[in-house]
Amino acid sequence: MSFEQDRRSIYERRRNILYLVANYLSTMGLHQSRQALIDETNLTSEYEVCDNIDLDTIYQDFCSYFLLKFGKQPRIVKRTESVGPLPTVHRKLSGARRKLAPPAALKPDGKDLLNSITTVGDEMQPLRITAANPTEHIEGHSPPAVPYANPKLLVRLQDHFTSEWKDLAEEVCRDLIRKDLRQRWSNIKGLAGPIKVLKESVIAPLEHPELFVGLAQPWRCVLLHGAPGTGKTLLARTLCSEARESVTFFSTTASTLISKWRGESEKLIRVLYEVAKFYAPSIIFIDEFDSLASRRDTIREHEASKRFKNEFLSLIDGLESAANETATPTTQGRDRVFLLASTNLPWELDPAFLRRFERKILVDLPTADGRKELIEHLLPAVTAWPEQEIQQLVTLSEGWTGDEVRLACKEASMMLLRNRINDRQSSTAIRGADQEELQFSMLRKAFEQLRPGCVELAQKHREWNQRYGTQLVD
Repeated sequence: MSFEQDRRSIYERRRNILYLVANYLSTMGLHQSRQALIDETNLTSEYEVCDNIDLDTIYQDFCSYFLLKFGKQPRIVKRTESVGPLPTVHRKLSGARRKLAPPAALKPDGKDLLNSITTVGDEMQPLRITAANPTEHIEGHSPPAVPYANPKLLVRLQDHFTSEWKDLAEEVCRDLIRKDLRQRWSNIKGLAGPIKVLKESVIAPLEHPELFVGLAQPWRCVLLHGAPGTGKTLLARTLCSEARESVTFFSTTASTLISKWRGESEKLIRVLYEVAKFYAPSIIFIDEFDSLASRRDTIREHEASKRFKNEFLSLIDGLESAANETATPTTQGRDRVFLLASTNLPWELDPAFLRRFERKILVDLPTADGRKELIEHLLPAVTAWPEQEIQQLVTLSEGWTGDEVRLACKEASMMLLRNRINDRQSSTAIRGADQEELQFSMLRKAFEQLRPGCVELAQKHREWNQRYGTQLVD
């Protein structure tokens, strides 16, 4: 049995047990207990217990099997020393099955949603969405402002789709990110332009929906392009962390949307948009977008790939998307799907996809000031050094990407760690590397070991951006 089949078997077993218990409580006349079970587990009328089975029959069959195999009746319960009614049990859940939020998590109209359960990935998982959770934030950073908490995440996805589309919807929901990726805007250095566009596209419409009306509606599609290592995926990860309490974030790849079965890829991309609309406001992030949206006029283009791209194009900007133009100022910011894509090869994209991206933002190599900020952020001890030494490091990193600067700083920290390991004979305990002991010679040596690898590609991105991209102005 495969892993997915095993997960589905576990889910069906737990679901069947709940229906059997509900049926047994109804047979015994315990209607209040049955209703409490239904309210807590969200059992629906979609299923019912078959006529030839019930909990009492299963119990008798088990006793017969146990007697035949072991020669005695099974012991189901045992006597305890306690007397009186059963105590209330508070079961502690962790991970994906953690406890729901405190009673402050309410709909905007005040209705309690704490007993709702969402079904994602073949398991019934309690999902915590709160308007503000002061206990979950990074030390040293205040929790982000939450203008709107999405209550639909507490609704069962299974009840929204027909049986034909449930499996596809569950597969799409595996790309739904629900945890804090622990990134903040303050940690990104030298990318003020792209950050401004993302805040203008997602954060501002949620905080001030009444301002984004008419032609001033927020951007629906944004493309981030640039050389590898410049921070495109980091921007998406930070956007997910900053807006996770108010926006549903899908991080989708080609492995999710491309299927070997005829016609299933088109269904998957449609279901993705349907689920995103159901959980709106939503963000669909697709990394390496050129793998899904390459040109359709090439000889090697397959018919199945053309059908998928045509379906994708109609979903991004088709007849159905025009309905969002008539949304009221109060709801248009909360009922929209924002497409964010990143690519290293924008010239490989089909012109129809490029036309649908309202903003094509170049994530360029960091400037001298950006590299200086990044070095001081990664190695705070550097701020106490003379300005001349810092400028030497900035000069050595000319033409580097942000990730290459990070690797050089990491190499300097590893040098300190190696010195600690080599000196372990003189000390019984090995302490971790302290940045205060970092010397300029070490950091300079680490910077001299690396060479820029994306200078030519970055220049090609600048030339493409001059012809097709969006020119950011302050």
